Amino acid sequence: METTKELTVVLEDRPGTLAKACAAIADAGINIEGFCAVPSGTGRQGTFHVLTKDAAATRRAIEKAGFTAKDEREVVLVEAEDRPGFLGKILKSVADAEINLGRSYVATNNRIAFSADDIAQLRQVLQQAVTTTRK
Repeated sequence: METTKELTVVLEDRPGTLAKACAAIADAGINIEGFCAVPSGTGRQGTFHVLTKDAAATRRAIEKAGFTAKDEREVVLVEAEDRPGFLGKILKSVADAEINLGRSYVATNNRIAFSADDIAQLRQVLQQAVTTTRK
């Protein structure tokens, strides 16, 4: 389990902008390890949440391509087991600790990215939950 940074990028809500943002990251030699793209629904702007090993370099690549990186947030990456009930048990532990999750999504290599306002508490609860769930 590791803690890393997720970058939030503002994109125009039109065809090709997500591809252009991803190409800018790839052209900088950076691997995208997870992402969540959310259209605005209004046709104006959407958000692209991208997970890489180097948020600062990703920010530079995105901004060089003309996009705006508006936020950086810590996330906890959990190595998931691909079996029924694993996610539910993890989420029950988070709920029992009264942690309100922020963005959560699947990342590469069978990992799940979780965020919350109190990242230290989230990490502690997830560590215990994963240990217990794997026994």
